[in-house]
Amino acid sequence: MQGRLRYTIAMKANSPTGKRYCADLLTRLVDIPSVFPNEEEVMLFVECELATLGLKPQRIELCEGRFNLLCRIGSGSPRICLNAHADTVPPNGQSTPCARIDGDILYGLGACDDKASVAAMITAGLEIASRAEESAGGVDIMVSVDEEDGGRGVETAIKKGYTCDYAIVGEPSDLDVVPAHNGLLWLYLTAQGVAAHGSVPWAGVNAVERMMGVVDELRNAVSVFPPNDLTGPMSLNLGIIKAGDLPNRVPERCEAVVDIRIAPPTTLAQVHQAVRPVLESREWLSCEIGKGREGLSTPLDSPLVQSVLASAAEMGVTNKIVGGRGWTEAESFRTLLGIDAIVCGPGSMKQAHTSNEFVKISEVQEAAELYVRCVEKLLRR
Repeated sequence: MQGRLRYTIAMKANSPTGKRYCADLLTRLVDIPSVFPNEEEVMLFVECELATLGLKPQRIELCEGRFNLLCRIGSGSPRICLNAHADTVPPNGQSTPCARIDGDILYGLGACDDKASVAAMITAGLEIASRAEESAGGVDIMVSVDEEDGGRGVETAIKKGYTCDYAIVGEPSDLDVVPAHNGLLWLYLTAQGVAAHGSVPWAGVNAVERMMGVVDELRNAVSVFPPNDLTGPMSLNLGIIKAGDLPNRVPERCEAVVDIRIAPPTTLAQVHQAVRPVLESREWLSCEIGKGREGLSTPLDSPLVQSVLASAAEMGVTNKIVGGRGWTEAESFRTLLGIDAIVCGPGSMKQAHTSNEFVKISEVQEAAELYVRCVEKLLRR
């Protein structure tokens, strides 16, 4: 073990050794099931790996059996956090916790969302740690859990006292820089109707038809907010609807869940205010507020944004500034700490949560070098 520690802690992310380590680590991560909320096995593996490498992981507990891991490298300011999550969605089709390699492609559940970023950031951390004494500031590697469920991993760390000056959140972005993404609000709706025989539907009140009217009004209520130049317009998706038991009976109850995506600078509070009249104007309608998160908006001239772009240009990697439709834990850093935060990671969002998830190994290796270069630029500032 000691021989391995001396061997890996000084390796460069873009060296043949560093690239092999990155690919091997990703393979091992994908092979370990980590569907939320059952992340303990993979986090114990990561904890042991980080300790073996000399990165001294600390636990930040969410609850029994669920914890983030934090490795602090160097001291002083600025302090830069490299964050990625280890939990995955459930298996789907060929997306299972079993890594399969075909040339430059690694297949498996969580391969791009989000274990590619975990592997790249740990690999970057090894090179950064080998030169920590040369830098004035510090770097943190934070591997979080619960991102795919309640999104409480980074939030919990911050509420327990964690702080930093910049945050790069690894999520599949094709290594593009995402300084802005939409927030979200989930509404759990129940509409009551009156049952009747299907041959005389006018004798009852169809709860499904009532629900569809509510959904249309909610969509109209949020459509008044302006789009964001990077993330696009507000949107509403009717994601779940449950009702009825027979084709010849008028359904007396309908349950639905809608997903509203909030384009910054529109806030969660503004959306609540806009939908409240729709939700409170019907005695037969009830609503429970589900997951709600703000959008992300980091200035384009931020040193963080510019450092990633400049680093990619030096490497000959073509990336650009784009907006995100989905929510990420970058928002937690921005909202709770008020710092500049972005999303940038290997893999494509088009592969996330699919039935045949994959990532390019070479892109994961490029991400590790990109993180190292970006950190160096920020620390030199």
